[in-house]
Amino acid sequence: MQPNFTYPYIASSHKTPMILHSHYTTRPVYSLRFRMLTSLSVLALAVSQVCNGQSLESPPTPLPSKFARILWQDTQSGSLRWANLERIGTQWDLKPKEIQGLPNLNTERQQFSQMQRLNDTLIVAVRDDAQGTFGSGWFAIDSGVILESHDDHYHAHFSLTPTLLESHIDEQQGNPAHVYRANGEVLLANDSKNGFTSIAFADPSNPRKLTSNFFTGGGTHITLANCEHQLHLATWPDKEGQNAGRVDVVDRKSSPETNFQITLPKSGLHGASYLNHLAFFAPSDGIIWFDTRDLSSKAAPALHHIPLGADPHSKRPYRTGAFNTMENLVLFQSGTEKQSFLGMINTATTPPSLNTLVIDPGQGLALSTPFCILAANGKKYAWIASHRKESGNQEMLTAVELDPNNDGNTQDAIVHRTLPIGASAIRGHSGYHDVTFLPDGRTACISMPGDGEIWLVSVYGLEVLAKFPVGGTPTRLVSFGGVAHE
Repeated sequence: MQPNFTYPYIASSHKTPMILHSHYTTRPVYSLRFRMLTSLSVLALAVSQVCNGQSLESPPTPLPSKFARILWQDTQSGSLRWANLERIGTQWDLKPKEIQGLPNLNTERQQFSQMQRLNDTLIVAVRDDAQGTFGSGWFAIDSGVILESHDDHYHAHFSLTPTLLESHIDEQQGNPAHVYRANGEVLLANDSKNGFTSIAFADPSNPRKLTSNFFTGGGTHITLANCEHQLHLATWPDKEGQNAGRVDVVDRKSSPETNFQITLPKSGLHGASYLNHLAFFAPSDGIIWFDTRDLSSKAAPALHHIPLGADPHSKRPYRTGAFNTMENLVLFQSGTEKQSFLGMINTATTPPSLNTLVIDPGQGLALSTPFCILAANGKKYAWIASHRKESGNQEMLTAVELDPNNDGNTQDAIVHRTLPIGASAIRGHSGYHDVTFLPDGRTACISMPGDGEIWLVSVYGLEVLAKFPVGGTPTRLVSFGGVAHE
């Protein structure tokens, strides 16, 4: 004897009954009582929707989800702008806003230089065209983003707006160009004062009070390798003369601080970095490195040279101008035209080993310093933009997967994907594309200075998720909403 079950049934425009629960039976049986109960349920649902301002035909409007806060430099107006990146359903939104009370810049005489995060504060440097005598220095912005700790992650709150914390723009700031973040502080290279300024929180429990200190070291156009334990290596760019190849060693942990200098065998220094006790410098020929544990005021450390080859036409040796680091890797770009390449120095080997990957930027284009990310999928990527130098050719973004088999070696590094991007608007040290990777480890924002846009791009597929017309000339940018990584 077969059981006789009843199908729950809701009247609808379907030609056949809608089955909500599947039961085994031979035929449906519909009772008057069940139909009455069903009609009342449908009526109650309709009343509930109307009372909540919803129609039966349209679903409720989803509230926007704030994903990150983006701050960027607009070199056209000389202003710093911000917006919350929001997601509404499947759509993205970015509405630019001005930050009130910022110092007024003369866009003909002054321009932004680099900027760095200090937790959820942003330190922004300013240069002038008169070696700092017109007005240069820095200012600090409270991003307004509050991170609430939850065990192994953070919840970001975006209810406050960015505000100016303090400003130091005058004739005594030494025209800072390069800005670094290391060991819980931001360091500005004060070129015209032959030294650098450290900026940190005076009290870690008070994120709105900063302290700054000046240290002598480096000169003219300074780059810094910031080591552990308040040890800094500051360069001089001179190609000849008494300061050629000069590196000043500033040891802040001693009292009073110890200063001495070493001379590298190659000059024209522009670029310095530090990783795993090793310091790297970018002279006009290849790369010089040494072990900082061998530093002493009495004897120079053992100096090592990494040649990078030479231009086949001019015969000039290849060099680089800046480094970036991730895990055990020191990354840089070098070469010219079709011989351009991404350099990857592995500091986990003894001695450090160099692997290269050729990347043709296209005619009239040049590669940028790599942007690095350890993505949410555990993959290590380097993004490199190709910028216009002498042509109007299409600029590109190249994503390199640094270690596809995850064995700690970059010998298998490959070009992951490429993406045609908008235009740059290079003027001096500004107007290049910039990249900020967002807290989720899956997306990034890229500035398009020549087009007045910021793009949202996926890390894995290098797909454009949205293009935001923000106007002006957006250049350097930074995101808030996650933990700031060194």
